[in-house]
Amino acid sequence: MNGFVDYLNSTNNVGGNSTGSLAETQVKSSYFDMVKIDRKLGQNIANTIKTNNYKSFILTGHAGDGKTSVLVQVLKNLKLLRDGEGLVQKKEYDDFFYVKDMSEIAEQEQEKVLKQALEAPKNGKSSLLISNTGPLLNTFLRLAEYNRRVNLLAFDDKEKMEVRSKLLIQLDTNSDEMMNLEGFEFYLVNIARVDNVNFSKDLLQKILSDQLWNECQSCSCKDRCPIKNNVDSVKAQLDRVASFVKSYYRYLYENDKRMTIRQMVGQIAYAVTGNLTCQQISSHYLKEPFFNYNFANLFFGYNGLNEALYSPQIKGIAQINLLGLDRISLDVDYRLFVNHDYSFFTSNIADILDSLRKKHRKHYQVVEKEQALSVAEQSKEAKMRQAIRRFYLVYSADQKEEDVFNQIFGHFYTLYEKLVSSKQPQSVLRKIQALLFQALYIKNTGFLPNHTNDLPLTLRRENDVFQNVMLVLGVVSKMDLDIRQKQVNNCFEDFETKQVLYLHVKDEDFVLTLPMLTYFENMVQGAIVSENNPALTHGIAKLDALLLDKFGDDLPESKDDCILRILINTTRGQVIRCYAFNGSKLSFMP
Repeated sequence: MNGFVDYLNSTNNVGGNSTGSLAETQVKSSYFDMVKIDRKLGQNIANTIKTNNYKSFILTGHAGDGKTSVLVQVLKNLKLLRDGEGLVQKKEYDDFFYVKDMSEIAEQEQEKVLKQALEAPKNGKSSLLISNTGPLLNTFLRLAEYNRRVNLLAFDDKEKMEVRSKLLIQLDTNSDEMMNLEGFEFYLVNIARVDNVNFSKDLLQKILSDQLWNECQSCSCKDRCPIKNNVDSVKAQLDRVASFVKSYYRYLYENDKRMTIRQMVGQIAYAVTGNLTCQQISSHYLKEPFFNYNFANLFFGYNGLNEALYSPQIKGIAQINLLGLDRISLDVDYRLFVNHDYSFFTSNIADILDSLRKKHRKHYQVVEKEQALSVAEQSKEAKMRQAIRRFYLVYSADQKEEDVFNQIFGHFYTLYEKLVSSKQPQSVLRKIQALLFQALYIKNTGFLPNHTNDLPLTLRRENDVFQNVMLVLGVVSKMDLDIRQKQVNNCFEDFETKQVLYLHVKDEDFVLTLPMLTYFENMVQGAIVSENNPALTHGIAKLDALLLDKFGDDLPESKDDCILRILINTTRGQVIRCYAFNGSKLSFMP
């Protein structure tokens, strides 16, 4: 029996035992150190203590983001936490003070704890205080109000709003600069804003580490164990599996569906074990175990052809089902479903798929016409195709990996991934500039630009019905749409090569996201988009406002000075004509 299997099963919320998903329980487990992810932030905090450069750190974020794990990393780095030892609510050492979770402390004690953490550097200590965002904001305001009252200073609603606003701006931008607020100097880190996508491969590698599966080599059930088969199959195609998993999490991250580390661990662990135990495998006959409980099926929340019971309780599985990645037609479909070509796979996976095809193969009698498949048969055929696509997405050794990911995540996905992970040549940035210009031209006029480098900013209806005549509020030159990359220099980020893609407009930067590039590409290609996510629509509105602010026409001082620019759609393209008010008359200006 392998105890690590039980540990993995306890890290998701599908079964009855999800205690392993709690950081407090994980710390005591002998497997925690083997699978935990060390963060750059934890190393930086430990270094400040070792070098007597005492600082105060406040850490907030979502549940499962790894806040407690950062604390554990610091304590173990300083050799202040023994193996199997748990955490207490708060603890003070000679040079370090920590609060495991201020949200769990009684409200009347929270101000005292926060003040102790903020004043730790003055007392020759570093401090790390962890808290949920709401209690942190409220407690800081109460502490600030108390200090003002002691010093006989006013603290009205406007000043309260300013303090709250400064804290919220920091939580949003996650700058690595020290804050100086209300007489306190401290670092405020919103770990929910730290990019954790690249950790997915590290998690896979740690979970598949040989030392964790040595017991399985001598198990009497190893030849029929789906868990061991998953470990072996994923190891054989680790780069491809890790690439797909990371791309999926990157897509969620860029679309405001960020996965916490705990959620990643839960989905990956479930995909390895399917919540099966060693006892169940040894005492029960499992039907088609290497297909039904395969990593490729389980990662999508399926047992074979059917959705696994309760699997959508795992966020990653619920999201992947909403996206319907296994229902998207691929260029390789003909080879997979008509030619039954499984040469993309290792021999082990190819044998599983070939056995599946032979088992479910149907012979249809042909009379005068080929008889149509029944509804049930059509449904089963569709489910089989989805299953084969799942195996292809996860395991395929196809060299056209970028093409495949672009088909399921959007035409510009792999290019965007390169843009945010490494410096790209100017030719690539010009490609984005051309896309942006074309898309905005279509958005503002309803037509593609016809040999023009001027983008009119028009006043038009919001129902996507373009008039033949529209008021021009300003004009932007294509050369003013400057696409740039900027490396993220933040000591809290775990990946030093991360880049930000943005549009530089005069003296202001506007961040470009994957949903925006996908939206622009769909617009240029003439695709109809029925719904947009709120982050995208908000971003497009901000871009429109920015361009109008920087390039919009100045308002005239009086009606007599008013000159109107009108865009007119003609059979030869768009023309802009100017009209002026002369008294009460409107006249054309050639």
